[in-house]
Amino acid sequence: MPELFVKRCSTYIALFLAYAAVWADVIFSIPEPAPFSALWFIVSALKNTVRIVFVRYIALQMSIFTAHRWTRTFAHLPSRSELRGALSVMLLSVGCAAIGMVASWLSGLSNPLFLRYRHDSGLMLLPLILASSLSVGYAEELFFRFFLIDGLTEADVPLGTAAIVSIIVFGLSHYAQGVFGIAFAGLLAALYTALRFRGYGLHALALGHALYDAIILSIALA
Repeated sequence: MPELFVKRCSTYIALFLAYAAVWADVIFSIPEPAPFSALWFIVSALKNTVRIVFVRYIALQMSIFTAHRWTRTFAHLPSRSELRGALSVMLLSVGCAAIGMVASWLSGLSNPLFLRYRHDSGLMLLPLILASSLSVGYAEELFFRFFLIDGLTEADVPLGTAAIVSIIVFGLSHYAQGVFGIAFAGLLAALYTALRFRGYGLHALALGHALYDAIILSIALA
């Protein structure tokens, strides 16, 4: 019994420290370039690439993740079925965005980042938008849909509870986007979590997430 308690506590601490390290810039509001500028997208791509490498390294070092297939995802390119899955994820995400647009219109709430900052042409930024979206898709799905949920369940947290915790943390991590951004991020998190439980793997979720982000950003910045 004491050994089980120690295992649980050590896992909770490890997950908390991993979150604090990986998302330190979000937690501590570390200054960054003006949102949606070319430099902002470059920094986004670089820091999320670092997040991917760091989370994967941690997962490979922790024995609790040894049996999980997603830790070996980067050993192969996406298959055709995973690419089809990514397309489905993207289409479902766009559907959620449509719901979000209606909710925004009815409530009068919106994402303050799009309103507050001036930006360059979306067409000029397209290559940077794609690079940034790809890195964000993999970083967020790897951590929130796989690393965090599986880490909590390995500490004997019920799967449903682990999913809810992941959704809440994901939503709150978007606090810079205001109340509407937090709520909408939570909605997308719930969608991606449900799809993960239906068998969608890391490649499908991350690529679908990335495609959705790239489309929304391209439209918003057009």
